[in-house]
Amino acid sequence: MPAWHPAPGDPSPLHAVEAAETWAQVAGAVRALPPPQREVLLLRYSEALSLAEIAAVLAIPEGTVKSRLSVALGRVRAHLAAEEQP
Repeated sequence: MPAWHPAPGDPSPLHAVEAAETWAQVAGAVRALPPPQREVLLLRYSEALSLAEIAAVLAIPEGTVKSRLSVALGRVRAHLAAEEQP
């Protein structure tokens, strides 16, 4: 019986498991955000809205959107970095 080999471009089983673990870590970090930061982050990256569109949807200044997004990204990065520590 020939050994199984992934087709070109298909992730290996190990890669698929690692990707699923990373996704779970990111999702956990996003869930841990305070609602105002989570809301802006999801509108930006899940819904692909511009900063101006997010400001209009939430009826807040664009500067507030930028601030919340910056803080949210920093918290997600910190959360992920903390999970990498042994």
